[in-house]
This record gives sequence, structure tokens and C-alpha cells, in this order.
Amino acid sequence: MRIVKILFVCHLIALVFGLGALLIVAPHAVLLEHTPLGSNGIPFVLRSAGPVQILLGASTMLVFGMFCIGPHKTLIFFAASMLIALRLEGTGMSNPYTMSLSWFYMGFTSYLLASALTTRLRLHWQTLWSLLLGTYFLVSWNLALNSALESQRPISPGNWQGYGASVGTPPGNLPGWILGSILILSVSRLLWRANPDLPHLVIWLPSSLYAANTGFTLILHFGVGLWFPLCLSVLCLLLPELLVLLPGEEARVARNSSARTALSQLLWLVMRVGDWIIVRRALEIHVEGLGHVPRSGPVLIAARHFHYFYDGVIILKAIPRRLHTIVALDWVRARSLRLMIELGCSLADWLVILRSEQFHTQDGDRGRAYAPNEARHYLRQMTLGAIRLLRSGEVLLIFPEGYPNIDPHPTPKTDLEAFLPFQPGFVKLAEQAERDGQTQVAIIPTGLTYTRLPRNRWRVTVRFGPALFRRQPGNTEQLLHSTEEYVHTLSALALPP
Repeated sequence: MRIVKILFVCHLIALVFGLGALLIVAPHAVLLEHTPLGSNGIPFVLRSAGPVQILLGASTMLVFGMFCIGPHKTLIFFAASMLIALRLEGTGMSNPYTMSLSWFYMGFTSYLLASALTTRLRLHWQTLWSLLLGTYFLVSWNLALNSALESQRPISPGNWQGYGASVGTPPGNLPGWILGSILILSVSRLLWRANPDLPHLVIWLPSSLYAANTGFTLILHFGVGLWFPLCLSVLCLLLPELLVLLPGEEARVARNSSARTALSQLLWLVMRVGDWIIVRRALEIHVEGLGHVPRSGPVLIAARHFHYFYDGVIILKAIPRRLHTIVALDWVRARSLRLMIELGCSLADWLVILRSEQFHTQDGDRGRAYAPNEARHYLRQMTLGAIRLLRSGEVLLIFPEGYPNIDPHPTPKTDLEAFLPFQPGFVKLAEQAERDGQTQVAIIPTGLTYTRLPRNRWRVTVRFGPALFRRQPGNTEQLLHSTEEYVHTLSALALPP
């Protein structure tokens, strides 16, 4: 790995020289071109700076891949990127091989980062998300670089145009970039026949190389005064890329990863802000019994399910701790919506489940985005995720009835006062989480009372009851019925004395 570090340092030096050529030499080209050194030296510097940094970047990733990814996968990606890029760029270009090398080393870097990110986030369909995120990383970098090189250039546009061509960013070729990126990544992954096994100890290299090349574009944006692309590149390139450097989850059940916790915490804060806006517009909330909710340790909120959307908003606002919930997605019809919602749930560390009885209705699985045979898989993943969260001392919200009173989709509840029998799943989750002999889950029965107000608003009272614990293995039924009775009582319009 020492040679990889040397090549990477040389690549960084070449990037610095490239910045100097574009931001210092090029603006003063008119003043220097009449000098003996300037007439020949300036064009040479500008022509050679781009290819040198590309050659060093490609060499870095080639040697890195040989050591850490394996010669077989590395050479496949190298051959695929070179051949496809040459085909797309065309043999008529003056420097197609240099362009193809930039496709290789940035494409290889982008795909490794995408694979590491999907692993950190435990996304379903990791291969698909790796291809999509890899394409996003590669095209976004190319677009950001092109916006800097093709922007308002100081004094000598021809020099900038030549430099831009040397790093493979011809103007107006966004569809070609997208097509080329998808082809390179898809063909390479198809020939690999397996996802790369990328240890956390070596992810620093592709991450650092991508950050360095992204930083190159950011400094160019700064140098030519492109403030909006500069901020956009930071948000769309650097921040997603930095998520890869956060510690990942090595044991999927034993402990929660730092990366997922940090991201979940961030999204929880964002949702709290969104809750404040929703509550001001549509809800009037009163909270009772909040002192029953432990301030630390594993908590399972077993709540009444009245409104398909507001219930989660209310409990999320009422509890000052980070909240996770279980989301039923069997109602989704479009596969694009399925992917979008599952990605959001994965980023927020929410759990997805399919209600298997929905596939036995009159519609069955007709027109649904999910198949009946997927229900068992999602149940298993939800169970593992719930155990992981509870053993990590998190708060998990569950609606044991399974269906709300108010829902845009068909619900078995007959009116606004109806309750459904509680399903025993939440008690079983607590039992399995406590099998490690250390975890003790506090089950908090939670009632919700809705009253209509003018202008389509609701007055809602959320009541938290005293914590219930699984004292002995044989009290599952007793715990289930006690929780159900508490929730019924806490949801009454007027509590008994």
C-alpha cells in the first residue's frame, strides 16, 4: 500500500499545479505570452496539467484496485471503462485515451463509494442502489467540473477550453455522461458477478481521491465566482460522500452503527422542524403522562392508531427522544414510489413491513408494487431491525392494531370510535430483544383522543401510561391484554376517576 500512498500524493500535487495553471497562469496569459518563456511555456503547462493529474489518478486507483479489490475485478473495470469511453468519445478526439482514463479512475472511485454507502445504510437491492448512486457520483462530479471549465473564463478562453477537453468534459454532453456512466458501471458489475468486498480500513483512499477531485472543482467555482454551483456541489457531492467515512455497522443485530445513528439523528431533527409546521397548521396537541416515558434505555411505544399520518407526527413531537417507527407499505402501487419510500425509511432508520393479509383480499397482489412472497422477507428484516434498535436503547413506535380509523386506503375499522384487537407482535419483539440477558424493554401504552375543530383542524390529546415490563416468560398474553386495556382507557374521551 505504500506505492498507493505515493501515487495518491503525486496526484494531489498535480491537482494543485492544475489549479495554479487555471487560476494564476491562465488569467495572466496575455501579459506573459510575449515573453520567450510565456509563448511556449504557458500552452505547454495548460496542455499537460490535465493529462498528468489524470494519469496519476488512474495509476492510483489501478494499483489500489489490484491490492484491495483484486486484479480480476480491477482489470475488468479498467477494460470496460476504456472501451466504452473510447466508443462514446470517438476516435476523432485528439486525446481520447486521456479522457477514457478519467472515466476509469473516477468511475471506479464512484462505484466503490456507492457500494460502501449502500452497505453502511443497509439498503435493499444493494446492487441497484450501488449502480444508481455510482452513476450519480460520477455524473455529478463531471457536471460540476464542466460548469467551472465552461463558465466565465478570465482573459484566455482558449486555454480553459483546452484544459477542459483534456479532462474529458466536452460541453453539452450530459446525456452522454449519464449513458456512459450507466454502461460502464453496469457492464463491470455484470462481469464481476458479485459485489466488491470493501473493508472499512481501505475506504479512505477512494473517498479521499473523490473528495480531492471534488475539492478541485469547488476551488475552480470559487476562483471564477460561481457561488451557487459552489454551494450546490458541497451539498450534492461532498456531504453524501462524507457519509461513507462514518463508521459502519459490522454486526447487523448486535449494535447500531454510528453512521446510521448520526444520519437518523439528523433526519429526526429535520422531521421535528416539519412537525412544528404541520402542528401549527392542522393540530392542537395536549400531552399527558410524558413522565412515564423513560429518558434513556429501550422503549416500545404501543399506541392507538387513529389517523394514518397525524399519529406519527403527534408522537414524534411529544417525545423529546429520537423516534423510530414501523411502516406498512403493502398499499404502494408504483415501484418508483416503493424505491423512494424505502430509501427514506432506510435513511431515517425506520422499519418496513408488509401486512400479509392484504395479499388475500379481493384485489390480491394485482397492481401492487410488492409480491406476496416478499412479506416473509420483510418480516424477518423488520424483526432484526427492531431487536437491533431496542438493544441499542432506542425508542420504537408500533401500532398493534395494524390499521387506522382514518386512512385513504381501505381499513377494517367501521367508524371513528372502533378499535381492533391488538396483535401480539410487539410483545414478541420485546421478548426477543431481551434474550441477550441485558436488555429490559419498557412498553409504554399510549392513547390518542381526536376532536374535530373548525377549518379542518383537530384537537388531539396524547396520553402515556405507566411502563409495563415482561416480568416472566409466561406472561405474554397477560402483557398483551394489559397493554390493550391501558390504551383503550387512555384513549377515552373522559378518563375514569
